Amino acid sequence: MKNLVFILFLALMGCQSADLVPANNITNTEPGPSAVVDTDADHDFFSVKLSLPEQVKVNESFTIEAELKNTSTQTFEILTGKPVFYYVIRDNAGNSDPILRTDIGVVRPLDQNAAVLEKHPYRFKSPGVYEVSAVAEFSLQGEDDNNQVYKMETEPKQIEVIE
Repeated sequence: MKNLVFILFLALMGCQSADLVPANNITNTEPGPSAVVDTDADHDFFSVKLSLPEQVKVNESFTIEAELKNTSTQTFEILTGKPVFYYVIRDNAGNSDPILRTDIGVVRPLDQNAAVLEKHPYRFKSPGVYEVSAVAEFSLQGEDDNNQVYKMETEPKQIEVIE
């Protein structure tokens, strides 16, 4: 019985991905079926941007806006989640409150110089200074079914929440 449990455990561990890439340490890995593209390279095709107010009141609803823009001269079909962005909100102590995506596997066209703009309502329950960033993860279909995976994080922005 112990052997069966051990074998099942190993099988499940084999299904897990060990290739975690922090958003601020993205590298270009050419070979392989799923390459993560360097977002700081000169050949960047995309940009991300975050907009939010500098100050809000406790329990006041406001909107976080995130934008993924195709800055290239060609049209792409991208595979994303829905919504495209997930958000990370950190308090003064560094504790985070991620807002995650609900669906994955959404294919959408992104024309040259076009953008996907997403708006997310949010409300803080406690006063303080918070740091907000948005992360877009998506894939481009490459040659020979070799996908290029992009993970792009916006510059963090601070928001002050007052009584």
